[in-house]
Amino acid sequence: MPIGVAAKVALGGMAGAGAAGILAPEFLFGVSYLEGDPDKIREAADVLDDIADAIDTHFHEANTAAVVVWTKSSGPAVDAFKKFWTKRYGPAVLAVSLKHRRAAAACRAYADVIEKVNHALRVLCWIMTVDMMFTIGYQVLTWKLLQAIMKRQVLLLKFTARRYVTMLLPLLAYYIADSTAYAGGQVLLPLGLNLAGGIKTDLAGNDVRSAGHNLTVFREHFVANMVFDGVADGGVALASKVPGLRTVATNVKLGKSVTLNTGNFVPRMAASTAYSMSLDAQHGDNPLPGTEHGLTEEEMYQKFIIHGTRSLIPRIF
Repeated sequence: MPIGVAAKVALGGMAGAGAAGILAPEFLFGVSYLEGDPDKIREAADVLDDIADAIDTHFHEANTAAVVVWTKSSGPAVDAFKKFWTKRYGPAVLAVSLKHRRAAAACRAYADVIEKVNHALRVLCWIMTVDMMFTIGYQVLTWKLLQAIMKRQVLLLKFTARRYVTMLLPLLAYYIADSTAYAGGQVLLPLGLNLAGGIKTDLAGNDVRSAGHNLTVFREHFVANMVFDGVADGGVALASKVPGLRTVATNVKLGKSVTLNTGNFVPRMAASTAYSMSLDAQHGDNPLPGTEHGLTEEEMYQKFIIHGTRSLIPRIF
């Protein structure tokens, strides 16, 4: 089956987004990995345990000899020595040994934390990278979806010519179908990566494998995508009527059969911002950019990559 120009450009954009996510996760996603080499930290813990073992061994040998002093001798000096050894020196040596063992345990715990947290962050980066790739490739799918709906509209018009059928039904059908498909991808892709990565809970402690959590995610993204579609279409309509925006709201024609989707870049950026703000609002967070849980610079970088790429995908209808 031949691959069309739009699909080829989309695949190239997906590859570029994937490379960006792999090569620059700290910059693109704002991720900060914990520093430290778990293997070397565990080696340091082994050394600390060895020191504690040596302290315990030498003290045991010394203590055996010290006991002989007060079992075979007596007098004020012997009593003073016994008191010093059992009340001060012995506990002090034990405390040093315990400190080394506690430090060794802390080192191993920190090594475990580094491995688990960094692994979870890597899976999170993979999820966000795949999400960018999915959203870029989804451009071709959403056009196919719109084509199918418009064909059904033509069939429906054979039986009725009512105005609401012509204008509203195809639009509503597209919004619902598009939001269902995209929200489904936002559930299935992270779920699959979390299962593959062995992740059971997210940073908020939610069970990412549970039906309840994934149904909530589906609902949130469905609502957000409905907002996206409304803002995108409204933005296109507005841009076509505002003289200053007409230039940036015009698709670029490269030939008779190739037209780039550049005219939708600004409306889609506005719609994508509304999408993220809708998600924040559903989480109970302040959706305004710059707030504690609002849009971040890294999210805007991702949007530029996604929608910049989608603007270069030739329209297939």
